[in-house]
Amino acid sequence: MIDLRSVYIANGVGIFLILVLRYAASTRILRRQTEDKLFVLMLYGVMTGCFMEAFSYTIDGKLFAGARAFNYIANTYLYTVNLLLPLCLLFYVELGLYRDPKRIWKYYKPHIMIGVFMFVMTIMNFFIPIAYYITEQNIYERKPFSYVYYIVILFYCLTAMWVTHKYQKETGAKPFLNIMVFLVPILVGAGLQFAFYGLSLAWLSAAIGLTGLFMMQQNEMAYVDALADTYNRQYLNTITSSWINRGLSFAGVMIDVDRFKDINDNLGHSEGDRVLRDVASILKSARSKSELVFRFAGDEFVVLKLTEKEHGLDDYMCRVNKFLDAYNAEHFASNPYKLSLSYGTGLYTGGDLDRFMKIIDDRMYTMKSSHHSGDRRRKTDRENMK
Repeated sequence: MIDLRSVYIANGVGIFLILVLRYAASTRILRRQTEDKLFVLMLYGVMTGCFMEAFSYTIDGKLFAGARAFNYIANTYLYTVNLLLPLCLLFYVELGLYRDPKRIWKYYKPHIMIGVFMFVMTIMNFFIPIAYYITEQNIYERKPFSYVYYIVILFYCLTAMWVTHKYQKETGAKPFLNIMVFLVPILVGAGLQFAFYGLSLAWLSAAIGLTGLFMMQQNEMAYVDALADTYNRQYLNTITSSWINRGLSFAGVMIDVDRFKDINDNLGHSEGDRVLRDVASILKSARSKSELVFRFAGDEFVVLKLTEKEHGLDDYMCRVNKFLDAYNAEHFASNPYKLSLSYGTGLYTGGDLDRFMKIIDDRMYTMKSSHHSGDRRRKTDRENMK
């Protein structure tokens, strides 16, 4: 006998948690990044899952016009969202770590195809009951294929764990997102509900997991520059301290926007902000999975990479220059300036970090002085030709 009161309490608490999260997350969602939209999708998916779970338990065994159809619709929705939620989580983790939507289709085609196949099986269950069956008495019964859903869900969750582990191994940076904060409540709740039919813990557990995920988001926001959407100087200090304590070597490049003050003074700070966002986009687009981009101060950016090679970031800067050339060609008619960058590179192998930062900063200013001298020469040549 199912205790409907406990079902209503568990799922009611889940809905309340989601509503609180949606309100608390509203300021962050204004950023309108893809991962933020995925988070909202997960919120609404879990909230409606709580409602549908309570609804399916309520009508189970009840006989009235359309009762079996309603039961099938409710359980089809629950089976579908049970698959969609961990898949969205996987994409959310991927985007949060690498911030490159193109990687989704490149690396996760098998996961997407498995999800499509399972959705088709869910729809087919209306005609050939393989996952569950609603009896003539309107009672829900599991079928053997329902276990495949749990296997797929576990596969998605394990992939998300592997992605975070791989990211930490590649970059040497501990991800902000502790995936276990989200997964442990869900795995425990779903496991108990799987073992003991009649318990209603899965969707409440999902709401608790999303609460933990939201807390991880707030931790991330403390280390992300709101304008450039790169890591900030505070996180640079955290990362470098961790690497130095572990005795690791790393390459660094200090990057500065040429004539940025002129852009700000002549075209306004809104245009200056746009330039910073465009430069940050170029730097992020050029990176491989092992390079970390930071906004250091003002129009200065720093890129770091774990390596023992003296010129470990030379290839990266070649890619940056290609993206920069493409940007200038694309905006040739609309921009009253040509965007250019000065930079200085170096390899940290030990000693004082401030000294290392000064070295790459000095090298950057050397290039900057060279660029400005070239500008003055070209200006003089043009005046002499008149």
